[in-house]
This record gives sequence, C-alpha cells and structure tokens, in this order.
Amino acid sequence: MAAASIASTGIVLEALRKDNYENWSTLVKNYLVGEGLWHGIVESDPNKPDYGEKDNDSKNEWRWKNAKALHAIQLACGSENLSNIRKFEKAREAWNHLKISFSEDVRAFPDIEQGSEDDRYIYKLHSDVKRGNWDDAKSRLSSYPDSIFSTTPSAGRTVLHVAVASGQARIVKELVKMGNRRLLRMQDKQGYTVLALAAKLTDNINMAERIIKKGGNEMLTIKTKGGDDCGDYNGDAKKNEDDKAKKNTDGEEEEEEEDSKGEIPVLLASANCHKEMTRYLFSQTPIDILFDNGGYYGLLLLRRCISAEIFDVAVILLQHRLNKKTSLTHKASGLRSIVHALAHMPYAFRSGAQLQWWQQLIYNALRLRTRIDLYGRSIEIVLHIEADEEPADTNTLADLLATHPLGRIFRTISALLLVKHLGRLLGRFKHVVQNSIIRNLPGSDQIYEMKMNHYLVLEILKCLSRRISVLEESELHECLAYDTMLVAAKNGTIEFINSMRNANLDLLWAMDKNKRGIFSHAILNRQEKVFELIHEIEGRTEMIASRVDVFKNNMLHLAAELGPSSDLDTRSNAALQMQRELHWYMAVEKIVPPKCKDLKNADGKKARELFSRNHESLVKGGEKWARDTASSFTLVGTLIITIMFAAAFTVPGGNDQYTGIPIFLKKHAFTVFILADAVSLITSSSSVLIFIGILTSRYAEKDFLRSLPLKLLFGLITLFFSVASMMIAFVSTLSMMLKGYRGVVIAAMSLAIIPVLVLIPTLLSLSLEILKSTLRPNLLTAKKKRSEA
Repeated sequence: MAAASIASTGIVLEALRKDNYENWSTLVKNYLVGEGLWHGIVESDPNKPDYGEKDNDSKNEWRWKNAKALHAIQLACGSENLSNIRKFEKAREAWNHLKISFSEDVRAFPDIEQGSEDDRYIYKLHSDVKRGNWDDAKSRLSSYPDSIFSTTPSAGRTVLHVAVASGQARIVKELVKMGNRRLLRMQDKQGYTVLALAAKLTDNINMAERIIKKGGNEMLTIKTKGGDDCGDYNGDAKKNEDDKAKKNTDGEEEEEEEDSKGEIPVLLASANCHKEMTRYLFSQTPIDILFDNGGYYGLLLLRRCISAEIFDVAVILLQHRLNKKTSLTHKASGLRSIVHALAHMPYAFRSGAQLQWWQQLIYNALRLRTRIDLYGRSIEIVLHIEADEEPADTNTLADLLATHPLGRIFRTISALLLVKHLGRLLGRFKHVVQNSIIRNLPGSDQIYEMKMNHYLVLEILKCLSRRISVLEESELHECLAYDTMLVAAKNGTIEFINSMRNANLDLLWAMDKNKRGIFSHAILNRQEKVFELIHEIEGRTEMIASRVDVFKNNMLHLAAELGPSSDLDTRSNAALQMQRELHWYMAVEKIVPPKCKDLKNADGKKARELFSRNHESLVKGGEKWARDTASSFTLVGTLIITIMFAAAFTVPGGNDQYTGIPIFLKKHAFTVFILADAVSLITSSSSVLIFIGILTSRYAEKDFLRSLPLKLLFGLITLFFSVASMMIAFVSTLSMMLKGYRGVVIAAMSLAIIPVLVLIPTLLSLSLEILKSTLRPNLLTAKKKRSEA
C-alpha cells in the first residue's frame, strides 16, 4: 500500500530505504533537474548569484522553486522518513540530511575548527597546542621560530588562532609573549584575528586584555570578512540558519546588509552572549566607530546587547546619542527588533520578577549606583527613578517601614516624639544598614543585579518611547509597535505598555486578526496589572468592555475560558485555582454592560454556560482535593478527641479515695492541665465538625468562592490549637508527676515542641494562602474602587 502510494507520485518507484538510496536519489534528481528545481535550489550554481544578492523578484522566484523542490522530496521519501526532514525549510537542507542518513558513500572532510593540515610539522605543532602540551609546542617553535607565523591552507590559521580556539589560556599567554604585533593582527581566511576569535568563542577577559596590550587598540576595529557565516567556527552554521528563520517568522527580519560590512570584536562577543567580554571590549572600543555609517555598528550592538541582557551597555549607547542630539534608532526598521525583543522579555521587568518576602525586603532596601565602572572606564548613566514606575520599590527606610504592617505605628511614634534631625539620623542609619548589612546578605548581589537590570530596562524604554512618540502611523506598523503591545499584554509587562501608551495613546487600541485588544489578551492570560488599566481610561471603559471578537465572544466569554497554567500554578491546589477563576469572572462581570451576560457567541453559548463547561474538570479536581484534605484532618481530630476525653477522667495523680477530688487539684500545673485538656477537646471537636461539613458540601461553583475556603481555614486553625493544647496538657502532666526531676521535665518540654513545629509549616502555608486569596480585598476590584474615589 505504501509502495503504491509512493509510486503514484510519479517521481520514484518506492519509498526511501537504506538499501535503495542510490536508485532513489537518481530518480529524484532527474525529476528536479527536469523541473528546473535542481541547480541553484538543491545544488549550488556557481554561475548564479547567491540568494542574499538577488533582487526581490528573484527572491520570490527562489522561494517558489524551493517550496516545489522541498515538496517533491518530502513526497518521495515516504511517510516514515518525512518526520526526519519536515523541520527543514530549504530543499537543500532536506536533501543533504537524507544523503547523510542513507548514503553509503560517506566521505570525511577537514573540520575548520580542528584545523586539519597536510603539512606534518604544522599539524603536530597545532596538535600539541590543542592538547595543552606547551613543552613540546615550545620545543618545536624554538627549532623553527618562523613556524609561529605559518598558517593552515584550509583555514589560514596560525598557532595562536588554534590556541585561542582551543581555549588554552596558558598557551595563549606564552604565545603572545613570544609573538609580535604582526602575529596578533594576522587574519585567517574568514578575517578573524585572535582577538575576534577570543571575543566569539570565550568570555576570558584576561586573554583579550593581553592580546590588546600587545597588539594595540587597532585590533578592536579590525573587521571580519563580510558575508561569512560566523557559525563555521563553532560548527553551528545550521543553528544560526534556524535562528534566522525563527526571527523571520516572528516578524523580526534583520537588514540584509548585516553581514556585508564585517564585524568587529565587540559585536562578536555580544552576538554570543559573552556579557563580561562585551562590557570589556565596549569599554576599550573607540565610541566613534560604532556611530560611523549612520550608526550601523551601534544599532547592531544595541540589538544584540538587549537580546543578551547586557542592558548597561545598551543604556550607554542610547544615552550617548541623546547627548549628541541624535537618535541611534532614527529608522523605524531599527526600532523593530529592539521593541520586539523587549516585549518578549517579561522577566527583565519588575512586574515579571517572582520574589520571596525576604527577597522583596532586600530588593526594596538596596540603593542603586548610577556610576558604572567598565574595566577602568568610569561611565555615568542617568537613571530616572520615579515612584509611579516602581510603586513597590522604595529606597528610604521610612518608605520601607510604611509598606510594613508596623508602618502606621512607626509614623505615630515619629510624630509624637518630634525628634530633631530625625530624618538625618534615619538617613545615616539607612546608609549603615545598606552598606554594612544588606549588601553582605546571601543572595544580595544577585538581587542587586536584578534591580539594576529592571531600572536599566526602564531607561531603554524611555529612550525608545521618545522615538516612538514622533513616528507616523505607517512607521508604527513597520516597527511592530502594535504587535508588541499585544505581546506585552499576554506577558503582563505593564511597564512596557505604560511606556508605549505614554508615547502614543493610540497604541493602547492595538488589535489582532481576531479583533482582540490588549484587555482581551490580559483577561485570557490572567494578567491583573494590565487588566486594571481599563479603569484608568476615562469615558471609554464601557465601549471597550462591550466589544466582541470575530467569534462573537465578549470579554465575559473570554473570562469564562480556563486560565493558563502559568496563572493556575500560582495556587497550590485545585480548590484555590477554582476560586481564582471565579474572582476573574466576577471582576470582568462587574465592568461589562448587563446585556453582555445574556449574549451568545458563535457557538450559541452564554458566558456562564461556557464558564461551567470549561471549568468542569477543575471543579471535580477541587472537590477531590477538599474531600481528601478534610478526610485526613478528620482522622487526626478524631484521635485527639479520643485521647483528650479519656485524659479528662484519668487525671494525673488520681483522685482522693474518700472525697473523689483530684489529689493535685490545688496545683497550678493541674489547672493548666485541665484548661489545656478542655481547649484541646473543644477545638478538636470543632475541627472535626467543620471537616465533616466540608465532606457533606454539595461543591457547587459558588462554594469555592468563600464557603469551602473559609471552612477549611477555620478547620485548620482549630486543629492547630487542639494539637498545641494537647502538648501543653502533656507537659503539665509530666511536671506534676515528676516533681523534683526538673531536667527530665525540661527535656520533655523541648521534645514536645517538635510535633507543633512539624505541623506549623504545613498548616501555616496553607492557612496563609487561603487567608490571602479569600479574606483580603480582591486586587481586581480594588483598583476600580480607588479610581472611583
């Protein structure tokens, strides 16, 4: 059957196998040649220009022929082999892959990276260097000093090139001492000096420093040959092609001239995400060369630094041009890749950082330096730290305390004492705390770097928004400003959206092909901060809330969809996830017009019906979790009831045989025992009754909003008190029974704390999560209340 289907294509007789590649490839090649799809498509044609040199018409023709050839190869190879080549977008790549996989004629070719060489002496010298055998290499160089300048015919590399490419830092150091400027400035066949190789392949600052010191600062401006694939040095040319194809699919086409001018070392370092190497080379490279030819190198370095998260260099580049009263991004096409990269980096913004409470305290208390020392070159950067950009971030001790629950007490005491020069004292105290304590805490360096990056990204946005604000409508589309607003809404990058809408308010009304704007995407992706912006749009809130997409879904229909896993995973269990979904639905329900509740979408579903259908499995999961949790805690509570009830009638020391009164009745420890026993019995009984109420609940959708979480919360609290009271009763009993054995009693008291400490993390984390999500004001509606006030 498979053979028949292959034969019916008219190209080959049977599907490709290991034993028929020669016949199969001959038939396919003849077919492609006959259709004019072989030369220049599958096989390079030296008589025709390369793809990068063609005009637009030739490019379109090439794409059409490439698609036909690729389709023919995919059909001819058979269904079993199709999965191996379907990822390729070029017919030539698919053909070569099948040839490597199925052809028996496998030939070995020299690897440029390894530097294979016919000359036996040079080969041995280079082999010694690659293995790190400096003694033998030094001996060979001593015998033939000129061999240090000898190059391989295949790649044109010297022994110093090989040492750098092999990562032999010690040998590089020795060769730099032995060589001269001529050696260090020699270029291989692709135009790489040893500094260019070091920038591309390593992040070794010491190596680059030695090379520059010996070879001169001119090495920083020596360019590689244009049009060469830098990936050849690492054997990752294919990876680079895939990355470029991915960029093109994202709408981020680079300018065709990018490789035509060659690249200087700092560009190679940034392209390979070598952060420290990029900073060092940038500090040494003459700034003017980056801004020659219309700032081509500067713009390329800016794009790469943002993609590699080297934000300090990017800010310096942008602010340097602003000081010169010119713009590095004077073309809309130059803005495109920068804006696109920032919109896809939510983790680079404060809103995308997930910090623990102790990390947040350190983050708030850290003070940023505005002077950056880049390897000897001290550079002042301007950071506009404003309250409206970072509402959660404060740099003064008073502001930090104001955000704490004890802040109100602090302000009251300060007002009553009226201590003179209190502000100065607080400032000095804050400085001591920051320099002596906070900066020495574990993890503070990483948090400081994170905070600095957040502010650097905001500075980049400020510079870009100045340029965005003067663009025409066509230029806004060209630089993908509208598209990136939707991406930022999906990622919840509120800083990006605020900066862009301040530059041009029209960007707030960006729509995708389904007629969904940023608020629709904020609802679908459960992005609170972006959704809250709808309350700040005066006079247009109702119009936005009543919009429908191409599927006739209004905002309430979108809220009825199941939230993404990234949002649901912020809650530890299905019950609280369902509560989160209900909060979102209710928040959207409050802003849409009443008629939207009864409107049907293209599938004939009302929003509430859609919500119930989409959350059916989540309701079942929440029910299962609540039942399992209640059953487990009910068992614990029942055991405590049994123990404490029996303990109430078998008091320590027994009763007086004549009066029946407990012997230790007048002891303080006995009073503690009776109170603890009663509290434990009452609280455990209450917890069991609460958990039984959970087990018998009907688990309707609305029950997950407050009823079930509050029952579970009160059940956990009472269970905790019952366990703690039980341990107090146990300790008080020991103190009465073992009077005079204080050491034993103290040891028993210490051990009695262990069960409480074991129980606290489990109960406390779950109780706090329920308390936070149930009892605190809903953030989705708090913004509206503040705006109305």
